[in-house]
Amino acid sequence: MKISVIGFDGASPILIEKWIGQLPTFRRLKKEGLFGLSIPPIPAQTPVAWTTFMTGKNPGKHGIFSFAMRKIGTYERDIIQPQTNKAKTLWNILSEEGKKVGIINVPMSDVERIRGFIIPGFVSRSEGIPYPDKVKDRVRRELSVDRLVGDVEIEVLDKVKSEPDLFFERVKQITDQMARVSHHLFQKEDWDFFMTVFMGTDRIQHFFWRYVDETHPKFEKNRFTDFVRDYYVKMDKIIGDFLKRADKDTMVIVISDHGFCPVHSEVVVNNYLQELGFLKVKNGKIDLHNSKAVSYGYGDIWLNLKGREPHGLISPGEEYEATRNEIVRQLKKIRIDDEMPWKDVKKREEIYYGNYVKNAPDLLIVFNEGWQAARRPEITERNKLKRYVNDNPRWSGGHDGTHDPADVPGIIGVYGPGIQGGKKLRVHLWDIAPTILNLMGISVPRDMDGEPFLSQN
Repeated sequence: MKISVIGFDGASPILIEKWIGQLPTFRRLKKEGLFGLSIPPIPAQTPVAWTTFMTGKNPGKHGIFSFAMRKIGTYERDIIQPQTNKAKTLWNILSEEGKKVGIINVPMSDVERIRGFIIPGFVSRSEGIPYPDKVKDRVRRELSVDRLVGDVEIEVLDKVKSEPDLFFERVKQITDQMARVSHHLFQKEDWDFFMTVFMGTDRIQHFFWRYVDETHPKFEKNRFTDFVRDYYVKMDKIIGDFLKRADKDTMVIVISDHGFCPVHSEVVVNNYLQELGFLKVKNGKIDLHNSKAVSYGYGDIWLNLKGREPHGLISPGEEYEATRNEIVRQLKKIRIDDEMPWKDVKKREEIYYGNYVKNAPDLLIVFNEGWQAARRPEITERNKLKRYVNDNPRWSGGHDGTHDPADVPGIIGVYGPGIQGGKKLRVHLWDIAPTILNLMGISVPRDMDGEPFLSQN
């Protein structure tokens, strides 16, 4: 059996259901295939989620916990790279088993010596450059593409509010090129496993979620509503074109790494840590040396631990546990506008397991829908109301700040040989890799966390 995975970063089951009447391919998937929800890890961030998919493991085993992670032995953070992943990828395992693979624009993918080809995706320094050279030459010669654009450029993202039409046009251009290259290599290259990922859904929804979600307090229906719907229609057609090109022995899996929920307010977590006495400020800035705890912007909280941080204040063991317990207790008492902004505050070992849990934040705040953590490790001036909230965040839709995976599920659809239609799915992202291995007759490594939800007939 051959397997093709078509990914759409952030594709929302809410919007697919909303517009199902205009999405014939998704109607076909629901009727003739399997369709349902994919549950992301915590946090439901693009690099964390796709790494969980490609390894079949929770973050405690692959070591990716955020877009940026604490540099060991410092107070600094580095943007993660594919090399940060400590676990084998699905395509690496398939290659070792003699299978030919083709990988296009999967976030956290990088150049690997695989049996087949790869065009690295989001966060790779080699993003968009086909490997090996014979595929690079083919893409240049047959499609006039030197480097595939996988994501919207920062300069375009910075102008979304002032030039929204430019943004939508650029997303369309990138998506059309990705579809053209993906469909071409799907047909021209020899492969047993093929995968491509489109990023447009995520980018669009971060900025324009309030125009499509009636539950958002600032919901407004206008031309942007139509723009978002039109992108889902485009997505539906792209999937339909893959189904037309797939032979009878190919199973097609459609997935997203997470979905979205409304965001109306950002909480400056560090101000609340200051109010509770765990964070110190010097000259208007966070005093990392003399603070007991700090958040770096995604609902993470790090303690200033002796032996780990350069100027550690808290001793490992009893003092560490007592401090974490007190932070959890105090944060759970906080209300903002008579609402509780977060569902829970969890210790890292309550979420993760594996050799790399020690690299995770000491605590994670799990936010209720509508709320998320402020994006930067900032501090604002203290006030009598003790209200530290940004009521006009840049994004109106979110998933990673940090939200309950049950509030931001992605999608999964399966269509192909041996599939009896109509069954609803609810699977974790780490279940998909072992399922693919199982379908292709390859033993699932024992250290994978996921369980196959399909098997060979």
